[in-house]
Amino acid sequence: MKSLTLNEVDDDLVAEIRQVAECHGITEEQAALKLLRKGAELDDQPASNGKIGDALDDFVGTMSHEEATQIIETIQELRMVDKSIWR
Repeated sequence: MKSLTLNEVDDDLVAEIRQVAECHGITEEQAALKLLRKGAELDDQPASNGKIGDALDDFVGTMSHEEATQIIETIQELRMVDKSIWR
């Protein structure tokens, strides 16, 4: 394994690395590597097996109450059966 030193890392990126580290319970170095691999499309995600896995973890807790209500209402509308189609 090689070592890599990054200079001039901006505050937004540092904040994102720290957030990923805290969310996943890993070190900031591990979080930075995780983000680098993800950005390079080298992440160790297995081929889709129909499960979500941790793909949506970055979105947990980011939705407002209004957005959640709107999504739930939309889902309810989509669950209604249009009987005219099923003749």
